[in-house]
Amino acid sequence: MTESTNQFVIPKGTIDLIGIFVGITRERFSDVAPGFPWKWDADRNLTKIFIDAGGVDTYESNDARSGIFIDRSSLVYNKLLLNDLADYNMKSGAKDYLCRSSGQVAIDCIAKNRGESSQLGDMCGMHLLMSDDVFRAFYNIQDIGPISVQNTQPWEKDDRVFVTRVTCEFSYDMSWRMKPAADRLDRVRALIIPSIN
Repeated sequence: MTESTNQFVIPKGTIDLIGIFVGITRERFSDVAPGFPWKWDADRNLTKIFIDAGGVDTYESNDARSGIFIDRSSLVYNKLLLNDLADYNMKSGAKDYLCRSSGQVAIDCIAKNRGESSQLGDMCGMHLLMSDDVFRAFYNIQDIGPISVQNTQPWEKDDRVFVTRVTCEFSYDMSWRMKPAADRLDRVRALIIPSIN
């Protein structure tokens, strides 16, 4: 099965960032030794564990298979420079901007029993820790920690299963260029003035 990216999913956007974490987690559970109980496979009929994005909307509560579900919390754009302005081209009037984005990813390791959920949480936490160089290769992600493996407890969405939540903070630099403000104002006026008349 080959997955394709929607044309509107932008680099470093929410869906793209979650996709990186999903891909790295699937990689951990796909190339495993014979007899490993949680081998991930792209074929939903063959996989022994669900690994997907989102707030566990796809979790099949009656299915005996374990699941790992990945989502992110708030994304914060932090200022590195005054007004985020990094450079100004006097000839063209273009301005370059820079800021640092930071956020947190939550990985919910769901299983029918406490021990299995705890074991999956440990594996995910250690794999994130050991994948620092892989994250740096994607969009020059600056930092990938601290990583926290929380206590295992009954899942608030379905008390028949247990959850061990792994959280991980991340940050990366964002840059963009703006054309001269006069050009943008002309375009905005062109859109607004006809609607006024």
